[in-house]
Amino acid sequence: MTFRLNLIVAAFFSLLAASAAMAQSSVSVINEGVAAYRAGDAARAWALLDDGASKGDVKAKRYLAYIILDGDAPADAGVDLFGGVALLKEAAASGDYMALIRLEDLRRQRLAHSPSLDDMIALEASRAENGDPVAAWRLAERFETGDGVAVSLADEAKWLEVAAEANTAHFPKAPEAAYRLCMLNALDGEMQNPAAARRWCAQAAQNGHTGATIVLKRLAQLQD
Repeated sequence: MTFRLNLIVAAFFSLLAASAAMAQSSVSVINEGVAAYRAGDAARAWALLDDGASKGDVKAKRYLAYIILDGDAPADAGVDLFGGVALLKEAAASGDYMALIRLEDLRRQRLAHSPSLDDMIALEASRAENGDPVAAWRLAERFETGDGVAVSLADEAKWLEVAAEANTAHFPKAPEAAYRLCMLNALDGEMQNPAAARRWCAQAAQNGHTGATIVLKRLAQLQD
């Protein structure tokens, strides 16, 4: 029994090692493809990235999209500019911020293949619903300014909360999101909530937001 168990354990760890080696090899190939793209060798980059993209690698998809949008895809690849945008959307939907930024740049260019504002909002909403602070921050700004959506303090606050709760090391704007929530709850008649204002300012101050520290002191004075 012990011998058989040892064999099973050994086989298990061998499988883990093989899987890790394959993953490392895949990463290495994709990094080579990125380097080839940056060096201006689109043909080699495509050959290195195509397999990774077909297996769902987000970075590979983004760089293949770059090649397509640059007009350097192989003639036999059967892709067009719309296909490049579709790859960027897939990458952005998986959390690739650089793909999201490139899509927004394309949207502003208003080209035939550019994504629409509705496309961008849908992508951001999908990511934000899953706790993505970058997408939530962008949505909060849209609801503040009315960019493609009706101005809504409630929706602005909803997405600011997602951004504010993020780890600051992962999302450096988290303290600013908390500060904005503090100000919304401190000053806006529709949402005025002194307790929430103090809580959000305390969180922002704890994470190094100087303005929040000042406002927190003023809120404490008003309370006294």
